[in-house]
Amino acid sequence: MSGRVIVLCGPQGSGKGLVAGRAVERGIAVLSLGDVVRAQVAADGLEASAANVGSTALSMREEWGEAVVVERLLPMVHEALEAADVLIDGMRQPLEFDRLVEDFAEAEILSLEATDEARQAWLAGRGRGEDESGFGEREKREWAWGLAELMAQARVTIVNNGSFDDLLKSADQAFDALGV
Repeated sequence: MSGRVIVLCGPQGSGKGLVAGRAVERGIAVLSLGDVVRAQVAADGLEASAANVGSTALSMREEWGEAVVVERLLPMVHEALEAADVLIDGMRQPLEFDRLVEDFAEAEILSLEATDEARQAWLAGRGRGEDESGFGEREKREWAWGLAELMAQARVTIVNNGSFDDLLKSADQAFDALGV
């Protein structure tokens, strides 16, 4: 293993996708927990709607345990680390981070914060199927999973209430601070 593992967390619409894009530009491999859930939605033959993504995330955890999503991602993390640092996008639960640390003791958290207004505006323009239903339903689910507790463990936090350029500059500073 040659790289480092950084977990990117924050509420919906806080800019995680943009920060992940910046990571790719810096040569960091990006893996997404959301992609694991969306793959299960597709495997189940369901449409990628907010309701289906949310209910699938819940049913996966009920059927296979709270850490199932990160456990399914672990083989990809091990493989990607052979060539690069890895950013895991979209973690929501402290339990998931605890499971990750069992394999990668040096893993660290980068969190994003933004106002509700800024996040809702961003989500309105994103065009992802799971964003089409109410902001509040997904918000309630993610905070119930312990997102605030996970964010509180972050070594570095970006406050994203400025421009796109401000966010990218902050992302670069955060990656530098984390050594990736």
